[in-house]
Amino acid sequence: MNEKTTNSSEWVFTPNLYSNHIPDDFSSVSSSSELFRLIIDIIQDGISVLDPTLNIKYANTVMKHWYYSKSESNMEKCYQRFHNINTPCEVCPCIMALETKQPQMEVVRYQLDNKDIGWQQLFAVPLLSRDNEVVLIIEYVRDITLRKIAEDNFRDLEQQKNVLIDALKNREHSRDEFEKIIINNIERYVKPSLNYLKKVVKEEDIHMVSGIIDEIILPLTKIRPSQVSMLTPRELQVASLIKQNCPSKDIADRLYITKKAVDYHRANIRKKLNLKREENLQVYLETHL
Repeated sequence: MNEKTTNSSEWVFTPNLYSNHIPDDFSSVSSSSELFRLIIDIIQDGISVLDPTLNIKYANTVMKHWYYSKSESNMEKCYQRFHNINTPCEVCPCIMALETKQPQMEVVRYQLDNKDIGWQQLFAVPLLSRDNEVVLIIEYVRDITLRKIAEDNFRDLEQQKNVLIDALKNREHSRDEFEKIIINNIERYVKPSLNYLKKVVKEEDIHMVSGIIDEIILPLTKIRPSQVSMLTPRELQVASLIKQNCPSKDIADRLYITKKAVDYHRANIRKKLNLKREENLQVYLETHL
């Protein structure tokens, strides 16, 4: 195994490729317990075998690499050897497996000398006798520190994303409200003033001022059109003639439609402009069209 591979953070320890457990005659190993032990010792996850009193009967190389700081003792309690404490762990899937006689799994902090080092996923599988009594517990330990870090980072990114989305929504809402206020003020104050000025100043001057205002509000009106701009081309024709105070019959004659069609368009125009029954359509159009 090359240097780049063995130094990777994915490896807990470097397997011994020249183990003296393998004799020259490999055929004698393939059917022996030595091959099984060698395989278990190469695995990069922790495996231990406990008796019902939580004494360690076996621990593979990874478990020793993670936890062992003293000489090995097969009759030592797992919590003493692995965690250097005198009482069982508060969260212990092995104890739950003993009590329930069912496989258990927990995610716990990986601690050494009371210091948090990472996260581990613990599996505990009880082996039962013919009398349905637990005789051994197989503990399988997987280091999930990198996964937990990735999950925490992802969760932080999700929270930051949600904060940004809320901020953008609030900004968009504020911008929309601001644009609405500007357009409403133009409809309410500027256009009526221009219509009044048409009666007292030169028409070309009014056209110049009106053109400047239209250019100023063009970006806003493209985004949020006024109520008048929601009218169809035919409704705009009818509205323009209503603005000139033309009777419905004259409008019908000029547009080559029936008076009933004019009345229909008039009703639709009032509806789109949200005019109340008492509001005069001609006065409104004279002010806003």
